[in-house]
Amino acid sequence: MPGKCPILLLALALALGSARGGEAPSRPRREISVEDVLRLALERNLRLAAEKLNPERADQTVVEEQAVFDPTAYGDLRASGLKQQRKEQGDLTWQRKASATAGVVKLFELGTTLDAHVGGSRDNNNLPNALVNPAHDETAGVSLRQPLLRGFGVRVNTARIAASRNERRIALAQLHLAALQTVGDAKQAFWELVFARREREIVGRALERADKLLEIVRVRVQAADLGWDDPGLGQATANVAVRHEQVVSADDRIRRVEDFLKVITELAAEPSGWNLELVPTTEPQAGAPEVDVERAVETALAQRPDYKAAQVAIDTRDLALDVARNGLLPKLDLEASLGYMGLGSSWSRASESFDNFNHYQWTAGIVLEYPLGNRAARARYQRATLDRQQAAIQLRALERQIQLEVRNAARAVATSAERLRAAEASVKAEETRVRAEELLFREGGREEGRRRNAQDVVFAQDALADAERRRLRALIDLNAALVELERVKGTLLDSSHVLFVGE
Repeated sequence: MPGKCPILLLALALALGSARGGEAPSRPRREISVEDVLRLALERNLRLAAEKLNPERADQTVVEEQAVFDPTAYGDLRASGLKQQRKEQGDLTWQRKASATAGVVKLFELGTTLDAHVGGSRDNNNLPNALVNPAHDETAGVSLRQPLLRGFGVRVNTARIAASRNERRIALAQLHLAALQTVGDAKQAFWELVFARREREIVGRALERADKLLEIVRVRVQAADLGWDDPGLGQATANVAVRHEQVVSADDRIRRVEDFLKVITELAAEPSGWNLELVPTTEPQAGAPEVDVERAVETALAQRPDYKAAQVAIDTRDLALDVARNGLLPKLDLEASLGYMGLGSSWSRASESFDNFNHYQWTAGIVLEYPLGNRAARARYQRATLDRQQAAIQLRALERQIQLEVRNAARAVATSAERLRAAEASVKAEETRVRAEELLFREGGREEGRRRNAQDVVFAQDALADAERRRLRALIDLNAALVELERVKGTLLDSSHVLFVGE
């Protein structure tokens, strides 16, 4: 039974080799650059498409608030009749009346309400005291209401319009922020795809080295240089199996990153989009410029759309505070009206009487109103004051967060660049070690009095694969860190040659 174990190991090694002979079903390939990814993401990304509607919605809110100052036309047309018995004489009385009124009322930005109207009526009856029968009456007049304290001023009366315009600015800032996030996610996903495919190449080379080691072991076993029960055969066979497992995992990682990228770019919506093999064509950047952290922070505070939105929010709070402060004042309104009238037994006589402007009526007065205690207005003012203070604190907190994000991103760029340089040296050293170990094992050499075995080669191959992976990870992390630095500075669109059209 023990004698069968080496034979089984050799058979397993042969089986592993034949199992890799079959290739996975081919998929339609599509070469894609980082510029292609950005273009597709900006044109097709569904979340970004939804965000693009918010400024348009905000535009309609502005129009809605401006409509408060649109003139409003009104009209009234009535007819009535009366027939009844008088108590004194017992005879019947009757009356028929028709009237019409039309006018226009408009609110002005100063708070003024102006109402201009015209009207006419006809009254026909059998009343004994009626001097003009039928009586035709024409009227025209204008009335005005002007707040003098509460409700007075352009800023107070246009505050809702200004606030809605601020909301539009915030919507544009949020769209800008969403575009930054989309471009950042798209670039990060692209570089992760580069990592996944190159990691597949690394484990593929590791598998080739494992196959090469297994072939050396086979040759030495067949040449009786190694015994059938030598542990090197099992070590080499297990090494091949491990590398094969890593290849399977690397292939799975490629598909998962591809799927994520297809969602960002909406390539998934294309026919057979999910089955596309994406082949990145843009090379990652291997170097990084020196980052001036203080200047980067200044740039971020000038460019970050979320910081601009927070500043706009403070302006909106200032508007609300001014309105609330005005609400503390008593209501003192000037009211005035002037009307002309004409009366006659016919419309022509009524018009003649009206045209003389001898019959008129005017009124003027002041209306005062003040709630005792004025608690509601005071509460609104205190709340507006607290909201303004809160917005200022939130702006300072965001400023600190931006400083932290920029410093972390700049540090990540420098760290990744250092890691890449160290990993390059590590890979070169491990490549030399693998060649030396393979040569010693192939020739059955000794080192420090110990005969080299397959495990020594496996260890060296592991170290080389790990060094190559670290170098690749550092390279991709460097490019990801550069993307993140531009994102937290708010300049990712500019650095990606993407023009954002705002106000």
